[in-house]
Amino acid sequence: MALADLLAKNAFTGWMDCSIAYNSLTLFYDPWEVKQAYAAAPGDFVVRWLEEQLRQPIVTAADGSLGKEHLIPVCYDPAMAPDIQAVASHTGLSLADLVALHSSQPYHVFMVGFSPGFPYLGLLPPTLETPRKATPALQVAPGSVAIAARQTGIYPTMSSGGWNIIGRTPMKVFDPQHPANCLLKTGDIVRFSPIDTATFAYLNQYENC
Repeated sequence: MALADLLAKNAFTGWMDCSIAYNSLTLFYDPWEVKQAYAAAPGDFVVRWLEEQLRQPIVTAADGSLGKEHLIPVCYDPAMAPDIQAVASHTGLSLADLVALHSSQPYHVFMVGFSPGFPYLGLLPPTLETPRKATPALQVAPGSVAIAARQTGIYPTMSSGGWNIIGRTPMKVFDPQHPANCLLKTGDIVRFSPIDTATFAYLNQYENC
């Protein structure tokens, strides 16, 4: 995260984006703009530029995080959580205890990917560890909150998915009309707050205006 921040601050002409995964970065750039701006082979220029950046000190945040904190409301009602009963059976928890445990701690945003805006959050309490579903669902509703192994996440749009759906949030985590596009960024902290179906319906009407 600190390296991505350093690279973005020193971006060259033709820079497009830097995508963070668990232990790697992908740099995107426009080779035509690089060639026009620097009269150099784009690949060679970017390699030299990266080598120069890596000679600089990389300053990390004292708490290991560079992002914001978000409170995400989640309705855990079985009507919006098609897999919550299966997860409860797997973990041996009651539904109330499952909800309390999932919403009991902050989660770190490791990366955003799979689909635009999908956050990989962790780590789950060990008691909640649950394998992916053997057969992925063909349609997962936007805002679905899910778990798989030691991670939890939020499906931003209607899509297929193999994680276990245990709730749903009315908040949009991806909005192509918003300048920032994605609500959550790598390094952010997420906390889940349980809500009932009436509150979900109330909040949802404003999120979808």
